[in-house]
Amino acid sequence: MNIAYFKDEDTLYIELSPENADHAWEAHTGLVLNMSADGRLVGIEIERASRQTDLQALRVGNFPGEVVAVDGQAH
Repeated sequence: MNIAYFKDEDTLYIELSPENADHAWEAHTGLVLNMSADGRLVGIEIERASRQTDLQALRVGNFPGEVVAVDGQAH
């Protein structure tokens, strides 16, 4: 799983599976669900993310895997 914020587009992307989406569905204005060919959710895109959520901190609790932080230069 990867979470990335694209500052120039003000978009937050949550990648659930590292595969290309076959199709996308806008579940609500500014909330796009990316689906695999067999209907699995592979990513979630949140447009206008800075207006939808607090981007000052990301809190991860009880996550079973390794949490890796990428410095702000990646934007």
